Amino acid sequence: MPSIKTKKQFYELYESGFFGNKPKTWRNLEEIEKSGYKGTLTIRSKVGMARKKVKYLVPVENVKKELEELKSLGFPESDFSFNQSVPDDKLTIQGELMLSDKGLYLLYSQLKTQMNTALKEESKQAEGLQALFLLKKYLNPQSLEDLNALLELYPDSIIEFSAYECNLGNLKGRNTLIWEVRNY
Repeated sequence: MPSIKTKKQFYELYESGFFGNKPKTWRNLEEIEKSGYKGTLTIRSKVGMARKKVKYLVPVENVKKELEELKSLGFPESDFSFNQSVPDDKLTIQGELMLSDKGLYLLYSQLKTQMNTALKEESKQAEGLQALFLLKKYLNPQSLEDLNALLELYPDSIIEFSAYECNLGNLKGRNTLIWEVRNY
C-alpha cells in the first residue's frame, strides 16, 4: 500500500471506514442535524491545525457557534470532521504504534484524557515484546487483529489508537478506536 502523506488523504480513507473501528462521524453540520444525534462531539481538522484548536465535548446545539468561531480564524467549514465524543473515563491505553528496526515501538499513555494531552503530560515508551504485551493486555482479540492488519498494510506508518474498558465504535466487538494512520 502507498503511504499516507497528508491528513486530507487520510480523512478520505478514514471517512469511508477503510481503517476499521472509529466513532460515529459526520462530514458536515447538515449530516449531524439529519442524524438526530443529541450528545457531545469533537471537531477536528481534516487538513491540520494546532491541536489546541481541536474542540472536544461540544454539545451538538453549540456546533454551529464553534464552527463560526473557527471560520473567523480563517478555517473553511469544509476543513472539518466531526465525531461523537468518546468515554475518556474508560480509557485503558492510547498512543502511537509503529514498526521500527527493533520490532514494535509504542509511545503511549494511560491518562484518561484526550490523546494529545495525555502524551504531553505522561508519555511512556515500550518496544518489542513489552509493546506486544501491553497491546495484548488492553486490546480485545478482534481489536488486536485489526491493528495487526493495519501494520501489515502500512508497515512504515504511525497508527494512533485508543483502547477502552468497553466495546465501542462502528464495528461490533471492538474496544479500540483507530484515530489516524499516517506518514506525515
